[in-house]
Formats: sequence, C-alpha cells, structure tokens
Amino acid sequence: MLTVLIAEDDPAMRHILRKTLSQIPGVEVLGEAGDGITALKMMEELNPRVIFIDIDLPGKNGVELAREICDINPQTILIFATAYPDYTHEAFEVYAYDYLVKPFKLDRIKKTMERIKQHEEQRAPVPVKEFTPPVAARTTPARLVIRQDENLVFLDTQDIILITREDRKTVILTREEKLNTTESLNSIEERLPGNNFFRSHRAYIVNLNMVREIRPWGKNSYQITFSGTKQKALLASNKARELEKILALPGS
Repeated sequence: MLTVLIAEDDPAMRHILRKTLSQIPGVEVLGEAGDGITALKMMEELNPRVIFIDIDLPGKNGVELAREICDINPQTILIFATAYPDYTHEAFEVYAYDYLVKPFKLDRIKKTMERIKQHEEQRAPVPVKEFTPPVAARTTPARLVIRQDENLVFLDTQDIILITREDRKTVILTREEKLNTTESLNSIEERLPGNNFFRSHRAYIVNLNMVREIRPWGKNSYQITFSGTKQKALLASNKARELEKILALPGS
C-alpha cells in the first residue's frame, strides 16, 4: 500500500486530493494537515511514503517543510501541488518527485501516483549508465574519525558506502555497520580524503567505488543503488551533470 499525507491549507483542495487519491488502487491517505507545523508532526508519527505539499502553508511554508522532512527521512517522496510556479528550483533542491501547478488536471495526479507505484514495484533496477570511477579516483585507504556521543570512532573510508540524514542525525552506512553521529554532513564532507566521495544531494554523500548503477527517478532526479546493500541514495539533476564530468563519461 502506497501511503500518503496531504499538507494543504485549503479544505476544498484537501477534499479534492483525498477523493482523487482514494480512487487509485493501492493508495491510502493516512491524514491531512492544514499547516506546515502539523504536517511535520504527522509525518514523524505516520511515516507516509508520499507527501503532497502546498507552498503557501501557514506556520511553516512548503519549502521549509520539505527541507525538514528531508532531514528526517530523505527517501520520502515529495510532490508539490501549488498555485506558485516560481518555486521549482527550491522544490527540486529538496528532491521533489513532481511539481504540480494549480489548477492541475486530476489525471496528472493519477499518472504521477501510478508512476511511483511502478517504481516501487520494480525489484531489479534498470541500468541507465554505469558509473565506474576511473583509476585516478581510487585512492589508498584512509581513516575518518567520527564523534559518537563521548566516543571517537575510527573508520576506514574504503568501507563507507554512503552518508545520509535520518531523524535529524547523520548516519554513516559501512559494509558492516550503521553509525549515528550529531556531526553535520558538511563537517564530514570536509574531512573525507581523496576524490572517492561525492555529494550527490543535500542529504547524501556517496562512495563512488560502491555505486552499482543510477536510474531516473521522478521528474528531475535520479536514484543510486549500491553493491552490498539495499539502501538507495538520491542524485539531483545538476549533480548528475557534475558527476558525469568528474568521471569523464562519453558525451559529458
């Protein structure tokens, strides 16, 4: 079941969205919020897979809400449904799956949800481009020191798969374990050695040596899969172009 939360201050629009979504098989609306603060609380309580977000929300606007959601669970699928066409850049910076401008056709919502369902049901990702780091990107193993509460943890960077944000904490996923730290992604990124690591998204740093493949995901972004884990990361479109240049791929 594809679970949905609606963050919209207009009761009539909430009704339309709920009615439209309820007609799609395999989709369940968990709740509705009329302001950004309530929407954030409901997101943490209900953990929906998809959130429809209006830009002009009282208490906390849609872009601010999306950024906080990204800091809690960046894998949440965000769909902006708004009367404001000028916030697409900010929306896709926080990995919006789609951006619907009011008044939009209800069929567009159904098509977007069906596309999400197809992506969710895919068991094996379809390769788009093989991102194989060049020899120059393979540096000798180095150590990264991470502060974890009162302890210092020493990690071999070659064992790190990705670094992301979960529940407002930084999470480091390695070949063998998952570590939490209060350090920011920016702080860790500055200390990572060599050029094996790439900031693919505001909420992700990935080890290029661990990348298996990259495929389109949503309207303006990509999804990264890795060897040795089912965990996925996000790649913004502007970062994809930057990565192609770094890896000197044909046509980049």
